[in-house]
Amino acid sequence: MISLLAGLPLAFIYRTFCYRKIASIQHLFISICGIVLAFFCFGWTCLHSVVNILLAYLLLRLGGPKPLTVILMFLLNVGYLITGYILKSYSQDYSVSWTTPHCVLCLRLTGLAWDYYDGHQKQEKLSEDFKRTAIYDCPSLLQITSYTYFFGGFLVGPQFPINKYLALIEGRLIDKKDDASNSRVVAGLRRFTLGLIYLALYTVLQPKVKGSFLITDEYDQKSFFYKLCYAIGTTKVAVMKYQAVWLIAEGSCIVSGLGYNGRSEDGRVRWDGCSNVHLLLFETAYTFQHVIDAFNLNTNQWMFRYLYKRLRFLGSKLLSHFITLVFVALWHGIDPGFFFCFIGEFAIIVMEQQVLGLCRRVIQTPFAAFPPLVKIPIILLGVCLRLTGVGFFLVPFLLRRLDFTHKAWLSLHYAGPVVLVTWFILYPTIFKPLSRGFKSKTKDPNENKLKETKEE
Repeated sequence: MISLLAGLPLAFIYRTFCYRKIASIQHLFISICGIVLAFFCFGWTCLHSVVNILLAYLLLRLGGPKPLTVILMFLLNVGYLITGYILKSYSQDYSVSWTTPHCVLCLRLTGLAWDYYDGHQKQEKLSEDFKRTAIYDCPSLLQITSYTYFFGGFLVGPQFPINKYLALIEGRLIDKKDDASNSRVVAGLRRFTLGLIYLALYTVLQPKVKGSFLITDEYDQKSFFYKLCYAIGTTKVAVMKYQAVWLIAEGSCIVSGLGYNGRSEDGRVRWDGCSNVHLLLFETAYTFQHVIDAFNLNTNQWMFRYLYKRLRFLGSKLLSHFITLVFVALWHGIDPGFFFCFIGEFAIIVMEQQVLGLCRRVIQTPFAAFPPLVKIPIILLGVCLRLTGVGFFLVPFLLRRLDFTHKAWLSLHYAGPVVLVTWFILYPTIFKPLSRGFKSKTKDPNENKLKETKEE
């Protein structure tokens, strides 16, 4: 926490004494600050990141922008991280260690290899998303070190492409008119303060809803409603620590200037370029897709850009989605609880899409057109279902171990998996065949005919 909080004064120091100065001085200042903070947190084990960076630089320099380099970079970074997890697994204590920032480093260096590769492909064949992050020259060792150890993002993220980071260093990222305004400081302090508020809430509430209580006999003897509410409360509070550290880190990124994201349609300067959580959407979400769209934003964008979209050769969005979530689970750790969590997330999202598809087919009225008296109960029901589903599948994420997860889920009568299995049996056999009788009709008969042909 000291290192995270130190990001804000370091951002002010950087802007006062280093910003728009010689690039090498900026890189050196940021690298030294990051390495010192890493040593303060993890001691000599911070050298794992130094070794990984050196190996990645050599691979980029010797391998060049080739597919083999991307593959080897992926294996190097993921392999190093998994090796750290395996060595750490011999200790039953779950604590913050050098593997925590190494998660961030793993994705950052892997994405760097992809960006270097994209910069040497035929640009007319690249998507606009890939063009925005592509780089054309191999970064120097100092640039990569600075990029990795940036004090606002090396501990808990956020993820950001190296071309955006280099644009900040070279003074190209922010429009000079926007750079001179005080909106950057105000926006940064606002997010930093919100992070402190969430940190205070977590500190106060966490002792009242401990995850360890979920595997006790006392918990098992409570009523089902009490147990379900306790599980929801426990996971809700546990998520607050992630919201807290992301907001604190984002505040540092905004003050440094890295959070610049152009201007909105109404002309306001946007500083949400490093936002990792959409607070309003997350706290008011009434669908599971809302949760995905509002939480861990930059990591989700990384997974979408560098993994999901690169799996297009499989020819199946569903399979690409599943593989991506399995990798996300592995990226978090090798404990079974992570896999139960993210595979459960995959199943819930698929189920939700199928349920909403059936509802649209049967009701044939957009949700936005519903009267408020109908909307409000539906939204409240959606919030309850979202809290229940997210809470149920975050339990294994918190408990991690298979035996702990089994005991907690057994106390909840395995309600989550039972609902999912029941749905995936009934949907293809009963609900989907019945829904074929409901076809959305429009005023244009030719359009109806085209829709029917596509459906067949």
